[in-house]
Amino acid sequence: MRTLERSEPLWLVLGDSTAQGIGASSFDRGWVGQLRELLAADRQEWRVINLSQSGGRVRDVLGAQLPLAAQLGLEPALITVAVGANDLRPSRRDGLAPGLEGLTAALPPRTVIGTIPGRPKTVAPFNELVRQWAARHELRVAETGGAITPPWRGKLAPDWFHPNDVGYAMWARAFADTLDVP
Repeated sequence: MRTLERSEPLWLVLGDSTAQGIGASSFDRGWVGQLRELLAADRQEWRVINLSQSGGRVRDVLGAQLPLAAQLGLEPALITVAVGANDLRPSRRDGLAPGLEGLTAALPPRTVIGTIPGRPKTVAPFNELVRQWAARHELRVAETGGAITPPWRGKLAPDWFHPNDVGYAMWARAFADTLDVP
């Protein structure tokens, strides 16, 4: 992997399809690509290793993505995580709180974890847990769950699930604000 051979700071991206830019006009118009532009404008270029997966759930970050990062011997200067929306289905929801608790405990300090997007009534209790556990484990929280709020028109992709370029710009800004990037 040529990315590992370069000298710029390394950014590790974990999570679900949102970290892959699904719904954007191109992969680099997702929140990762747009945040990378903001980071480059503020400091320098970043190497990005994106281990996210489409349909990814909290258990996938814990059981596959974090172990793969360890296996690769990655020593990132920045880790971001955006996951949880795929865990909101009623049949999966019971495992979300314990999964988030385990995830926040497993992430290195200073990792930036995004809150979960969705209907405020559904996600509010989970996002409060993310904030509490993140504080306990010295993680930073990007308020991605509140970055895209109703009205949804103009912010979502045609699937009405993923953000579009505009929605992802709002997510990138939420991560940038957490990282104190102008």
